[in-house]
Amino acid sequence: MEMTPKRSPNKWLLGLGIGCGGAVVIVIVLVIAGYFLVRNTTQGFRDSDGLMRSLTDKYGRVEDYCPDPGGAIPTARLQAFLAVRNAAAPARAKLEESLDILIKDRDSGSGQGRGPRNILQAVRTGLGMVPQISDFLKSRARALLDQEMGAGEYYYLYVVAYHAWLKKPPTDGAGLRFGGPGRDPADPDDQDALAVSKDVNLMRIHRLVLPMLHCQLAKLQEGRAGGAQDKWNEALAAEVKAMDADRTRLPWQDGVPEVIDASLRPFRERLEAGYSRLADLFETSIERRTGTVRRAN
Repeated sequence: MEMTPKRSPNKWLLGLGIGCGGAVVIVIVLVIAGYFLVRNTTQGFRDSDGLMRSLTDKYGRVEDYCPDPGGAIPTARLQAFLAVRNAAAPARAKLEESLDILIKDRDSGSGQGRGPRNILQAVRTGLGMVPQISDFLKSRARALLDQEMGAGEYYYLYVVAYHAWLKKPPTDGAGLRFGGPGRDPADPDDQDALAVSKDVNLMRIHRLVLPMLHCQLAKLQEGRAGGAQDKWNEALAAEVKAMDADRTRLPWQDGVPEVIDASLRPFRERLEAGYSRLADLFETSIERRTGTVRRAN
């Protein structure tokens, strides 16, 4: 009798960026690293969380943001969005560099196994990323406060500009591209791992943006006077209905309406130049309940 290979219940973890063995190694090293490293790391995230709490107190939770009911994105708000991204660019670049090293290290060892040197290098790089992540989150939060922009508005503009309009794949985040020990593109388990991690990211974006679009539609219908707004009202109502029916649907994934396209078009070059494929996961990982940024895995 032909036996069907049993799939490991833990292989989905590979889609989150690291295998179980790698996770154990990092945990052990973190423990050995001692009190000072843990204290400094914790303080960095405390600082970023404190800044995010200030943003939440001032502007509300991420999902509380309500886009302009007319659909257009004011030029001043796009300029503020780009100013935030420029301010966070140096910290984001350091994070990108470390992520790139980890990916190249993984690729260089593909099919050959990981020797002690590769493992230690990956651990050193991973540990070095911890303060880099907190620095990035802090610099972005400070810039948001400086530009008088809430985390919800930033999140909405990021998702609409990059994922809906410029069609940047939601699998761009480094955590979704990392392979794990034994990753085989032909292995159904590994394909399942990628599918799970992709769905997790899509559902995270969906659950934060859908309440925004519901609010936008409600305000539009309250004040709609007909005429030119009818086309936009129909498009927004159809998008909300489609997202209500599909938990993994990105907002405007079939194409943004003309009113949004016209707002973004003058900023295409600047938006493209400021996009970070590797750091995308850190841009879209924001805790729904508290408005604070999650630590990406």
